[in-house]
Amino acid sequence: MNSVSGILKMHFRDKWSWLFIPWSILLFSFFVNLIIGYSVSSDKGIYTGGLSSIFIYIFVLGIITLSQSFPFALGLSVRRKDYFMGTTLFVILLSAVFSILILMFSLTETKLIKGWGVGLHFFNFPFLNNFTIIEQLGIYFVIMMHMFFLGFVISCLYRRFGRNGLYVFFTALFLLSGIGSFMITYNQWWGNIFIWITQQYPLIIICLAPTAVFYAVVSYLLLRRSTL
Repeated sequence: MNSVSGILKMHFRDKWSWLFIPWSILLFSFFVNLIIGYSVSSDKGIYTGGLSSIFIYIFVLGIITLSQSFPFALGLSVRRKDYFMGTTLFVILLSAVFSILILMFSLTETKLIKGWGVGLHFFNFPFLNNFTIIEQLGIYFVIMMHMFFLGFVISCLYRRFGRNGLYVFFTALFLLSGIGSFMITYNQWWGNIFIWITQQYPLIIICLAPTAVFYAVVSYLLLRRSTL
């Protein structure tokens, strides 16, 4: 347990990477969109994907975390299991805090200062309005966890099999994607797929939870046999 708490403290010391940078990027994007909102009047409101920047950053953080902290942790005789548990616990706590902050901004945007006075929709996903506050919080949390472990499993794959492993993985992924795209185009399924996605996207987001767990399990299995 001491090793796990040590990993928690190690990650917490890097406040810039885990806290300051993602929120600096997000808030900068917000203020840019707010200025644009004041400059451009729109009766229909301004919808922006700026909130996605923090989820993209979490994905990138999942990729770089291992290379930045894993060798150092092993140098301190920390077990791979403890490193994984400490990192996972830290990401859970971070995702919970970030989800609460996003929800607070979203409620401010929709309830207190509607559209920030210019009809700007930045923190609020309109399709989440039908969910309760707890459900919205859970969805933000799940997306955070999914994005981090998606990046983390890619990093673990590189750590375990090296550059050649990534080449094989992405080559296989591109081949499968290409075959799938060809089959969909050949059978003219794109229209039906897009219609289905627009009808099912809340369910798709909720289904990210087991996918995140799968990424985490695979990451742990790869990490157990990884080298420095």
